[in-house]
Amino acid sequence: MSPDEKESSYDIFNADFSLSTEKAKDSKKTLRRLLKVLSPQRWTLIASFLFATGSSILFIWSPLIFAAAVDVIVEGITPALMGTSGVDINFARLGEIVFFLTGIYLLSSTLLYFQEYLIAGVSQKVVLSLRESVSEKLSKVPLQFYDTHEKGEILSRVTNDLERLNEILQTAVMRLFTAVINIAGAVILMFWINWILTLVAISAILVGIIITGLIGIKSNTYFTNRQRSLGIFNTRIEEYFSGQLEIKAFTLEDEVIENTEKAIVQLYKDDKKAQFIMYAIMPIIRLVNHIGYVVIAALGAVFVIQGIMSIGQIQAFFQYVQISSEPMTEASYIVNSLQSAIASAERVFDLLDEEEEVEESMAPKRIKNPKGEITFENVQFGYGDALLMDGVSFDVQAGQKVAIVGATGAGKTTLVNLIMRFYEIRGGSIKVDGIDIRDFERQYVRSLFGMVLQDSWIFDGTVSENIAYGRNNAMKSEIVNAAKMAMADHFILTMPNGYESIMNDESSNLSQGQKQLLCIARVILADPYILLLDEATSSVDTRTEVEIQNAMDNLMRGRTSFVIAHRLSTIKNADIILVMNKGDIVERGSHTELLRKGGIYSEIYNSQFVTQ
Repeated sequence: MSPDEKESSYDIFNADFSLSTEKAKDSKKTLRRLLKVLSPQRWTLIASFLFATGSSILFIWSPLIFAAAVDVIVEGITPALMGTSGVDINFARLGEIVFFLTGIYLLSSTLLYFQEYLIAGVSQKVVLSLRESVSEKLSKVPLQFYDTHEKGEILSRVTNDLERLNEILQTAVMRLFTAVINIAGAVILMFWINWILTLVAISAILVGIIITGLIGIKSNTYFTNRQRSLGIFNTRIEEYFSGQLEIKAFTLEDEVIENTEKAIVQLYKDDKKAQFIMYAIMPIIRLVNHIGYVVIAALGAVFVIQGIMSIGQIQAFFQYVQISSEPMTEASYIVNSLQSAIASAERVFDLLDEEEEVEESMAPKRIKNPKGEITFENVQFGYGDALLMDGVSFDVQAGQKVAIVGATGAGKTTLVNLIMRFYEIRGGSIKVDGIDIRDFERQYVRSLFGMVLQDSWIFDGTVSENIAYGRNNAMKSEIVNAAKMAMADHFILTMPNGYESIMNDESSNLSQGQKQLLCIARVILADPYILLLDEATSSVDTRTEVEIQNAMDNLMRGRTSFVIAHRLSTIKNADIILVMNKGDIVERGSHTELLRKGGIYSEIYNSQFVTQ
């Protein structure tokens, strides 16, 4: 093996140290499940293994054929070197061997091509199946799943874990299979050529593996420390970049610099140790390999002189040493890759095992002419073991405007989410026009409502597409009218392409208030029976809020509507005001009635006008 080849194989081995040391919690269970996912592709997988086996056998056979060609050349030039006669190479025989060897290489490469083609198809189909299952699963899990899982974690499972699984299925599995065949075949032929040289070669390889294994155990600790230090450093940098305004406002620049320097120094120390021990393996392996090659070359020369071996056999033997040592060198990387793939698969399977929303009613009902009457009857709900709501009851007549007020965390948004059936109640019932919402399909329930959240959401598309998101077949004139009602038409027309301007949720050319106006226009265009407004005007200025409120009043006329608002001046004209505290409704009535009672609502309302 040449130095370049040895370095190349070493680099592959060292990829092991850059991989995470993560392992699956239950590898056997995950592996069985992964095999079950692979089962529909079993015949293609078997064919791929057969092609790989054929390619490996031909590849292992080729050094012997090459050795025969070398021996033909040596036989032809030996008399000339001895001075007994001229060069007499049997070119006919040499041509036959070369032609046959070329055919072996071509056939081996062809089989390898089909093997790669088939395994690529298997991995892509398996990952496609998992992606479809994950996508379907994410649409079935309850909203509480997204409340308890970070977005980055979910995205990592959908993208990184599945992509890693794809790469490992396409490369590591087949490399492990071919490595076993190559090692077994090469060692058998090495023993067939000369068992003494084989023992020397295996001893050198085993010494190298033991050394790298011992160093690898130590390196895992160093690389774990480095990853932890890198995570701390990245966290600090992200926090400091996003909090520049606060840092400068509180004059904490010196403290930030000091903390950053500490994180950088620690990362430098841990990274230095990890990099040193990683690159320390290369000269050690090279030394062990060189010692083995010297011993093999010396013994081989003796055997050639004694006539025990030919020069061609020595050449073939060195090729088999290379064939057997490279897979052994890669073994740690392959095993760690498979462990990483199983860990990724386990996280994907954990996602697929998440509890889904309660099954729909076997015979879902429909409302012929929805009116918008809402009834809560002794509703019980809680996120954990404790109940947030216990026996909440109230009635809303069709066309009434209901305002929900209360301190932060009182349960206002939760109440709205229950109406939309984003969460399942534990007891009692919620009815629309006298029918329990659990007797409807979820999609049908949600189609009755139009919802504007405090956090606006804009997707990658044109302004028109964003407004028509809830009604894709809307005409352009309807989109424009909805935008005018939401007071969004003016700023839309100032954009480069008007209603055909491309935008997304990160659009820097729109303020948060303008994005919220587009979301309000979206609901206006959907023309729902019941409106749910959760701080819908929290990001707009007071003047725009008044204009939007007038537009929303026109829209809400004749429709049942629920409004959550902190600025109580916007809900004085509500038919019913529900005051919530710790999940329960503690007061209800009109604005005038609640002020007259002098309770919580009166305190909240009057606190807006208190001056220091």
